[in-house]
Amino acid sequence: MKVRFILYNRFFLSIYFLSFSLGYGVAIDLIELMQDYHDNVREQARNLVSYSVKWTSRLKQQSSLVSYHTTKRAQLDVVRVTKELARVKESTCSEIQKVIEKYRNYVNETYISERFRPGRKHRRTNEFKKLFKSAHASLREVSDELEALYTQEKKAHDALRKAEIACEILQFDPSTTEKQLARANDNKTKQETIVIDIEEKLLETKDKYKSAQKVYRTKATEIFKQCQYAEEERLDQIRETLLDFIQAMYTQKYSSDLDEIFGNLSTKVTTHQNSFDDLLFWAKTYGIENKLTKSLTFTTDDNDVEENIIEHRTTKKSSSHGKEKNDKRHSAMEHEADEEEPTATISTTIPAKTKLKRTTDKKNTNINEPSTTNNHVLNHV
Repeated sequence: MKVRFILYNRFFLSIYFLSFSLGYGVAIDLIELMQDYHDNVREQARNLVSYSVKWTSRLKQQSSLVSYHTTKRAQLDVVRVTKELARVKESTCSEIQKVIEKYRNYVNETYISERFRPGRKHRRTNEFKKLFKSAHASLREVSDELEALYTQEKKAHDALRKAEIACEILQFDPSTTEKQLARANDNKTKQETIVIDIEEKLLETKDKYKSAQKVYRTKATEIFKQCQYAEEERLDQIRETLLDFIQAMYTQKYSSDLDEIFGNLSTKVTTHQNSFDDLLFWAKTYGIENKLTKSLTFTTDDNDVEENIIEHRTTKKSSSHGKEKNDKRHSAMEHEADEEEPTATISTTIPAKTKLKRTTDKKNTNINEPSTTNNHVLNHV
């Protein structure tokens, strides 16, 4: 019976200490689990930024003959939006880090370092050990008393058996005197009295042990309930941390940010990308225009460095093209003036107004021919 209740006590202790000794390892695994996810998300954010830098540079290096104006801006907008996604992911990392730090603080407060060996133990370990020892002390005392009575009973029975054997020997020995026989019977009676007293004490101690056993059961159950409360607190904290972690992984704000980012991007590409505007831009850039295209304008983005370069090129080419036209026109006028001088000498009957009209017609012919050619090329494009 004593062994059974010692095992009962050890059962409570083993359940409690096994749970709390392994609890710290589980807590560390949960921290590492969340930290690993945090590191992965941060790496994704860095990769998105690298992606944005790489493809922004690559798109800007594309030939302006095939990549230009609103379509090029649309591609750049799509690439640059990854920086916004990286910002959202960095915000997610910050929220996850808050959850990790909160749980880490709880673990550091709950599990304290042991003095003479590595590792950590629950902060209430010593408290529960003392409670178990105190509850078991009264039972241990009665148990020790009961064990001593069992030993005395065994010795008393052995002594009584020896006394009975001695009496039997003296009874069958013809040389035994009455005095010797009476002494043997007295010894036998004495041993019987001792055995009876021990058995009575044993019965009393057994009842006392049963009462102590009930008290111990009650106290041990209460202590174990406290252990369960501490274990429940640990499990609830894990549950709360997991919910916080899930909330940090994908919150409503995260969802709304993504909706806003991609909604704005889709709207921007839909409204700002204009293929006709791009064709007009290309024609103006490379000087393939007619009267209709000259009167049209296209949108520009002052924030786009690439487009500013193209606009500068457009202005430069237009000015050089105009200068070249003026030079050719001036040369033609000088050539016609040289040809008209002998004619004026030979045929004096032609009025000056007729000469001026002829010269003007030639100029108009020279000006209209490039416009017809440009219009044809633009329609072809």
